[in-house]
Order: sequence, then structure tokens, then C-alpha cells
Amino acid sequence: MPNIDKYFEQIGWLGFILIVSAYLFVTIKLVDVNTAAYHLMNLIGALCMVVNAKHKGARPLFWLNIVWALVAIVGLVQLDKS
Repeated sequence: MPNIDKYFEQIGWLGFILIVSAYLFVTIKLVDVNTAAYHLMNLIGALCMVVNAKHKGARPLFWLNIVWALVAIVGLVQLDKS
């Protein structure tokens, strides 16, 4: 089943790109940390990484990204309150 492994690998890379891009965009002031775009990039990126980590059996990476996704959700909820 090498094709399915490639699919999960691509999902992982997408997650990596989204999370790193979100941080880069905030660092170079292209995106503000208090925007839905920032938190959604982190949330979607983390969920992609969760899928990849679950497939690979990488439990620490799985839980790190579960927490990362929860933090992004908290950020989105905070935006709604302001």
C-alpha cells in the first residue's frame, strides 16, 4: 500500500507548510496574530499533522498537534468574544 502512505505523507507536509507559514507570516507582519486566518492556518495545519502522526504511530507528535489544534480553537473563540 505505498500509495496510501504517500497520501498520508502529503497530508503531513501540508500541515507542516501551514503551521510554518502562519508563524512566518506573523513574524514578517503579513498576518496579525489576532486574525482568523492565523488561527485557521494553525488549526488546519495541526489537524493535518494529527492525521499523519496517527498513521505513522507517532504518539508524541500526535498529542503535540492535538494541543496545538486546541490552542488554535481557543484563539478563534477569543476572536469571537472581542
